Amino acid sequence: MTESAGETRSLVPERRGVICPPPVSAAAMIGSVLAGWALGGVVRRVSVRTGISDEEALGPLPGDDIISHPMVEWTRGITVRTTPPRVWPWLAQMGYGRGGWYTPEWVDLLANRWVFGASRRFPASAGHLLPEYQHVAVGDLICDGPDYASFFRVQRADPQHALVYRSIRHPRRGSPIDITDPASPQRVEQQLREAGTYVDFTWALVLNELPGHRTRLLVRTRANYAPHAFRLLSLPLGLFDATYGVAMLRAIARRAEGPGPEER
Repeated sequence: MTESAGETRSLVPERRGVICPPPVSAAAMIGSVLAGWALGGVVRRVSVRTGISDEEALGPLPGDDIISHPMVEWTRGITVRTTPPRVWPWLAQMGYGRGGWYTPEWVDLLANRWVFGASRRFPASAGHLLPEYQHVAVGDLICDGPDYASFFRVQRADPQHALVYRSIRHPRRGSPIDITDPASPQRVEQQLREAGTYVDFTWALVLNELPGHRTRLLVRTRANYAPHAFRLLSLPLGLFDATYGVAMLRAIARRAEGPGPEER
């Protein structure tokens, strides 16, 4: 039997249209790539420098000669509305068990528990000057954790201008020393180098006087480390340093800009 034209058409499967996403223009793709590249550049820049000019970022600072070819360098800065002699005493008394580090409480808690494995809180940073801790000299050991779990060596102490520390430590845990044994610090540092897991860094706090009774307060960290795989952490650690480092500088500025002892 011959099928009718209508019946024949009913046997032909219907073709349904395929919905395609709108084409992405080359300009949009290029724009997305450029935006991602620019954002990445901003993040990398913030990780290594905050609050400073190109001249300050690229210029030399006291202590640069100690680690001449660092794997990492971070520089932060802030303008303090007072003179260097008013800022210096707050730097001189820094240290665990001294005036503190003026860092946010969450940083202290993180260091205490994650690095030193201690449950007790860090001593609060001083809100006033401590006459007993105003002397700092080259060769001093400055405590940086409970029972000298970590420490800094003072490399340079130039009153009213620069205070430079150096520390060699394990990145994940404390490296305690026997403070009663003069050979203990060097022995612990040598053990860390031989084990191949350490961070060797300088920390320079610098005061540059400005007109109008103002001061540029700069902090620069220069570091070498082992193993080299730690370079994968340089970006996030730089961002972490930018966060708490600037907070520390602001805390110092607030204290220094307040009334001096003679004005209270």
